[in-house]
Amino acid sequence: MAGDAAEINRTIFNEEAASYDEKHRKLNDRLTRELQARLDFIGVDWASDDDDSDDEDERDARERPRREVRLLDYACGTGMMSRALAPYTAQCVGMDISEEMVAAYNRGAENQGLSPDEMRAVLGDLTSESVDDALSSPELFNFDIAVVGGGFHHFEDPELAAKRLVERLRPGGVLLIWDFLPHGPLNLHLHQHHHHNHGHGHGHGRGINAERDEDQATREIFRSVMHHGFSEARMREIFTGAGAGAEFRLEVIGRGFAIGGHGHGHGEDQTPAQQGERWGAEGKDDAGGDKGEGKDKDKDDKEALRRQVFFARGTKRGVERK
Repeated sequence: MAGDAAEINRTIFNEEAASYDEKHRKLNDRLTRELQARLDFIGVDWASDDDDSDDEDERDARERPRREVRLLDYACGTGMMSRALAPYTAQCVGMDISEEMVAAYNRGAENQGLSPDEMRAVLGDLTSESVDDALSSPELFNFDIAVVGGGFHHFEDPELAAKRLVERLRPGGVLLIWDFLPHGPLNLHLHQHHHHNHGHGHGHGRGINAERDEDQATREIFRSVMHHGFSEARMREIFTGAGAGAEFRLEVIGRGFAIGGHGHGHGEDQTPAQQGERWGAEGKDDAGGDKGEGKDKDKDDKEALRRQVFFARGTKRGVERK
């Protein structure tokens, strides 16, 4: 079953790679800001190893050597997590099951003028029963932080994935995951109704065939979702079982992220009022019905298209891998 899930993910995200960043630009920008605002929450020793005095001036602080933090970005996709945390690290290594995502990650790093020593991605699956020998080289171990950005719900066995990631951390290293709190499965009919009738369809000047292709892509994406969110209790159990339960913390981000209309199903963070602007006009809804009659249904639909995002982190304890 795990092999089937991996193949589904590989196929789907190979197809998504070329358009992924554009589809998820607003979400990625928001998550980048949230991550960079929570460096203390993440808990990695981003600062210099030097124990400088409190009255050190800003010039000295800028010039002192920074600690060489190494980051492993698993299910890295095009590299959002790596890009968000790269300013605070010396090296980012991405790993993904999708060949096209790995290629997109490496193109992005090259376009930023980064060397492979600073940022690169490799092809790999840490959720298989046996891990490929190519992933056993010393350079793929002893990371200061391992991250999974929005990929945990695609793993058939997230407990195994967490364990394999913690094995690659140095003692005191941090496991960081963003994903969704528990929610019901997204109703495909509801998603299509929202997509076609509320500002994501015909009004954009696209043909019927293009819409059908996007609906098919959305249907395929839904097949790759193995878990409808994670509770704090389950995440604590996963972190503890993997060996990174020390100093576990989980923080919910914002008031919820609206989803719909773009493949993977993660949308930008919006208030209910902002969402309402996308749902119908005065008097009639976009489907031609009475807006008043559909008000309650639209409210329920909008709530069904929202997800609560969390950041969870924990610290590895134990002896250093030899």
